[in-house]
Amino acid sequence: MAWTGVVIKPLGAARRRATGRRMSKSNLSLGAVWEETVAFLKAELSLVAPLSLLGFGLPMVALLLAVPADSAIDGKLQPGPWMIWMLPCGFVSMLGSLAVSALVLTPNISVKEAIAIAIRRIPAGLGLFALYFALQIVLSLPLWLAGLVEGQPGPISMLVYLASLAFVIWMFVRIMPIWAVVVVRRQSPLASVMQAFALTRFCYVRLLALRLVMLLAVVVTLVVLLIPIGAVARLVGMLAGNQDVGLVLSFVCMGGLVAAIVGTWTVYVALLYRRLEADSSGM
Repeated sequence: MAWTGVVIKPLGAARRRATGRRMSKSNLSLGAVWEETVAFLKAELSLVAPLSLLGFGLPMVALLLAVPADSAIDGKLQPGPWMIWMLPCGFVSMLGSLAVSALVLTPNISVKEAIAIAIRRIPAGLGLFALYFALQIVLSLPLWLAGLVEGQPGPISMLVYLASLAFVIWMFVRIMPIWAVVVVRRQSPLASVMQAFALTRFCYVRLLALRLVMLLAVVVTLVVLLIPIGAVARLVGMLAGNQDVGLVLSFVCMGGLVAAIVGTWTVYVALLYRRLEADSSGM
């Protein structure tokens, strides 16, 4: 009986701790995190802005300039050598995510110090990309097998595709704070993924809703702002006598808009990570 009591006691304590974490995360206020984000941006805009422009705006402008004018057929971009630019642009964007996260989560650092932290975490970031490509290969195998069974796209292929899509959505929601985890914790890429899973436990539905609201807000913002930006860019091109000037101007404005949106989102997720970490540690 003594042995049984020893086992039951820690099990009950573990269950109480898990219940406490579940209740704590159910009380997570995403609105409060947004208020912290606004306050942080007001106080540190002079630091966040250059990191966001370099890490998110510049890659977007470079990628837009790399796309040939005749690469779109029936409104769809066609594959070509220009896609090679996705690699350096993605790499710079990764550095931007790491640097902005470091700026938020490390007290009293400069832009230079944030970039230095991001550079030191490059191996972990590249490891995450390697895990992502491995996952894509694994997910493509069921689709390939379904195609072999059916001979052409059919119900089985559609079900496999939808299941894969649902899994990818679930995974990306669960690893939402991954760049913050990489910055704060010096561990392997796989350990970082597992830590992100642990932090987002019990709050998947709320984080999924956050993703959807963010996506809707971004779409509305782009629709509202890109129309006048395009009109002004065309007017500038006409006045300059060269439509390429207006085109480049529109690309620069698009880069600035992307920098503002992604930079704000990265700050928000870093502050969200701090809240999730505090809840997980019982603070």
